[in-house]
Amino acid sequence: MDKSWLNIRNRVDQRYRDGVEGFLNWAFSQPGVNTMIRCPFKGCMDTVFKLKNDVRGDLLKKGFWDSYKVWDLHGEVLARVENSNVTHRDEVEDDSNEDDDITGMIHDACGYINVENNMNSSEGNEEPNIHATKFYKLLKDAQTELYSGCTKVSKLSFIVKLLHLKCLNHWSNKSMDELLIFFKEVLPDGSFVPTSFYEANKVLRDLGLGYTKIDTCKNDCILYWRYYANAQSCPKCGKSRWKSQKHKGKKVAHKVLQHFPIKPRLQRLYMAKETSKKMRWHKEENIDDGVMRHPSDSIE
Repeated sequence: MDKSWLNIRNRVDQRYRDGVEGFLNWAFSQPGVNTMIRCPFKGCMDTVFKLKNDVRGDLLKKGFWDSYKVWDLHGEVLARVENSNVTHRDEVEDDSNEDDDITGMIHDACGYINVENNMNSSEGNEEPNIHATKFYKLLKDAQTELYSGCTKVSKLSFIVKLLHLKCLNHWSNKSMDELLIFFKEVLPDGSFVPTSFYEANKVLRDLGLGYTKIDTCKNDCILYWRYYANAQSCPKCGKSRWKSQKHKGKKVAHKVLQHFPIKPRLQRLYMAKETSKKMRWHKEENIDDGVMRHPSDSIE
């Protein structure tokens, strides 16, 4: 399906208007669609159902949601499956190859471009630093078969895909533990399936996708952080930081905030060639025609 019209910024352009009509005809022709569909306008982001004329008005006046590339909420994925042929299968295979670039993902996460150069750069018997150690461990896991004879999935790609499915389908930690135990039972002996979600989750930390835990006040008054890091109760409401019961000999906080640090994530975005190019788009490729369409178009 042609989506080139999505890159046209001038919404008066006839090519953009024809593209909108093509999208609407496509979306309303899908099975199960009656009078309303999800509106892919930037402000609605597919969360609001609207009539055809209302969707058309939003798209022509305010634009299409930039991040919505695969129209899976409007039947595109379903159509790919139902109308699969040789050409479509080739496209799917190409997509899967791109998604399965685990080695490339490791390079992007760790910032190493050439493995051989990095391996040869170590002098004598000097031990690699902690970042290089994680990098080589991940690289080894990406090249290790999940079990003997398994050529489609590596030890690392299995964990990454499984955690991805957990996020998409909102599986609980308990269900993940039970699923991993089941995999361990049915797969051949010696497989590298982790025994628990906790063990599998360690991979995310090595990939730079971890988070830090910060205790919070029961009534959301403060974070037990910096000045209050060692406080035992909230200085504002007086509530205790801890629950009355103990868990395995350790105190348990009433609430815990999961903090995802922004700095390492930004660094990782600039490590990858493709994403760093997109991060610089507003400076290098934004069209300066006097019309404000993006915050970067403003003077300050």
